[in-house]
Amino acid sequence: TDFDFNEYRYDEDLRLGTNNKTKTIQPVMALSTENGILRITRQESGVSYYRQDFEFAKFPFDKQKIIINIFSNKRSTGNPDLEINQDGAVATFVTPGIEAFLNLERFKNDTNYLKEWKVTKTNIKSFEKIIENFHDIYLGKTITDNENILQIEIEIKRNYEQYIYKIIIPVFLILSLAWFVLWIPTKEFETRLTTSMVALLSLIAYNFVFADDVPKLNYLTALDEYILLSYIFCCIPTFMSIWFSRFISTNQKKATLINRKIRIWGIVFYTTASLWIFFPK
Repeated sequence: TDFDFNEYRYDEDLRLGTNNKTKTIQPVMALSTENGILRITRQESGVSYYRQDFEFAKFPFDKQKIIINIFSNKRSTGNPDLEINQDGAVATFVTPGIEAFLNLERFKNDTNYLKEWKVTKTNIKSFEKIIENFHDIYLGKTITDNENILQIEIEIKRNYEQYIYKIIIPVFLILSLAWFVLWIPTKEFETRLTTSMVALLSLIAYNFVFADDVPKLNYLTALDEYILLSYIFCCIPTFMSIWFSRFISTNQKKATLINRKIRIWGIVFYTTASLWIFFPK
């Protein structure tokens, strides 16, 4: 049976196989007999890289499923006319041994190279892929093709602690500094404006610090929504200080009352919006 693993990274420090430049100590191909049965074994080990379409909407609290399909590249059919040798019904299965399940369990608990992720569940499935109107170039006609496929599923969960410590908490602290401006008396609008502007500029500058730690996507992740929310609430004290400066001399009592309501209800709205972003909807 033919198996196609075309995403391996060939590196002499990581991989042992036929494409390495140096000679391997252990043979890649081996022959053995057991109870009169000839067995041909090919073994390669190392680190491989595969492309997977992930959904990052809940980043950095996202969970992903890695799916690896192993194709037999052999047709299963009961029609002898569809087989080159015409030997009758043919059924080709890709059947994993007990070692495959044990290796997945070891990968889950001991040998996980995905340091940014935690493996939560592994599974192996077998199913039949049916392609209708498949044109066979060797038979020269269109048929229904049946093929057995082995599917390896690995469910992973991101280790999000570093994003809490490196991004979420620092952004929250900068926002808190800007929001505490609303506790400064409204008549001291110059002090309020200076402090809120410094906090806003600090948030913008810190955004460049962790820019490489977030995925570049054409949609907003949960972390992007939280940062955008923090920008909005970080601007509110600045806007309010500018607005109060226009009529503080004529109606200070009204400005103080509005300021008090904003600082209380702002905390409520910000907390509610943050929980809505990060918790399952």
